[in-house]
Amino acid sequence: MDSWYATNQLMLYIDSLGKYYYCPLKRNRLVDDTDKQKDYQRIELLSWNEQELKSGKLIKIKKFPQAKKVKLFRVTVSTDRTDFIATNDLSQDSRDFVQKVCKERLQVEE
Repeated sequence: MDSWYATNQLMLYIDSLGKYYYCPLKRNRLVDDTDKQKDYQRIELLSWNEQELKSGKLIKIKKFPQAKKVKLFRVTVSTDRTDFIATNDLSQDSRDFVQKVCKERLQVEE
């Protein structure tokens, strides 16, 4: 799905159906990757180590239920564009696979 559809309500609904989603989140989306040790911050301000760049990181999206986490991947699309892809598939540990999945989605015009 596209970032337009990456609302808390829709993502939680898809999750409740037992289905997986892979969706880009906007750079200004507020998330927490510190397990409440720090305040929510914009996705674009997160720090990433080498392992997290390859395998993703667990985050909590602001206004999600307290125990609900998703896996976030930082995917380089081109030299001037980076996408942040969230999935409820917590077992996913391959940035390359996530990038492949996201390339298969239809564009708005299609």
